[in-house]
Amino acid sequence: MGDEDLAAYQFLVTTGGSTLDKLARGLGWGQAQAARVLSRLGRMKLARSRLEGCDDWIAVHPETVRRQYARPLSGVIDAWQAQLDGLREQLNALSGLCADGTEGGGPSPVVTIEGASDIRAALEDCAARCAEEAFAVQSLGRGAPALAQNALCADAGPLGPDVSVRVLLPHLSRYDAEVRDCVARISASGGEVRTTAASLPALIAFDRSVVFLLDGEEAGKAHMVKHEALVEFILHTVVSAWATSVAFQGTGGNNRIPEWLTQETKTAIVQLLAAGYKDEVVARRLGIGVRTCRKYIAEMFGDLGAQSRFQAGWIIRDHMLVSDPERPVANTA
Repeated sequence: MGDEDLAAYQFLVTTGGSTLDKLARGLGWGQAQAARVLSRLGRMKLARSRLEGCDDWIAVHPETVRRQYARPLSGVIDAWQAQLDGLREQLNALSGLCADGTEGGGPSPVVTIEGASDIRAALEDCAARCAEEAFAVQSLGRGAPALAQNALCADAGPLGPDVSVRVLLPHLSRYDAEVRDCVARISASGGEVRTTAASLPALIAFDRSVVFLLDGEEAGKAHMVKHEALVEFILHTVVSAWATSVAFQGTGGNNRIPEWLTQETKTAIVQLLAAGYKDEVVARRLGIGVRTCRKYIAEMFGDLGAQSRFQAGWIIRDHMLVSDPERPVANTA
């Protein structure tokens, strides 16, 4: 309804009914304007003549209109919902026929989704159907996919109010102002955010039944995992990291990174480099800039006396084997 329609409807309600001429004079309109507005109200079923063909208009209660509109619309919605449910069942059945390239075929354990719009649609669909728990890793801050951030801390996000939300971030993310804002919103809605030194890829899991792997070198791709054993394995790794993590602590405006955290980050960098990851992937995993990552790499090589990344990985591995288990590995490097 426009302002004119609202004004005319209110006039009919307060006066108990009106002729076209009386309405035009009461609202300071011309006859043509009043006729046009009454015609619109009539098409919306919000006004009608007392008698057929009589120029005496009365307002129709909105509840009556709601019932008139809702009945046919409900039938249409139910029909579309039935079609959508049927389509989902057919697509799920077809998914089971897709081979994963192994001998004998079988259901594909991982589905690759390409394109930001398709990834967003798949995420929002799973989030909207999530009933109990959402578990996210590396989902906020530098290097994190924007789609993950939108799913977790957007003001009108797809997750329901009864869903338990847990988010695991790198320690260094506490120095990111944007991350602190998102964490505040997640915490205010009852979610829990913690930080860890463990290096894990960006992912979101819904109800322990589907996991979206969002981290990768190729932009615009996500991998949706529904295979029960794979989902269980991924979540076992994530939950193990959660058990040794700490509650998210804001820096209170202090942007200076403590030495122990810098050393811990350097150790994680070397471990990732030894595993064969590129600088860009390492930086994204740890929530730092690529330039900062390369600066730490150079410093670590000097500290360890290593001549190559592989050699640095073996040196740090030796340190880990002989370190006191009660003392952080980073302090021995």
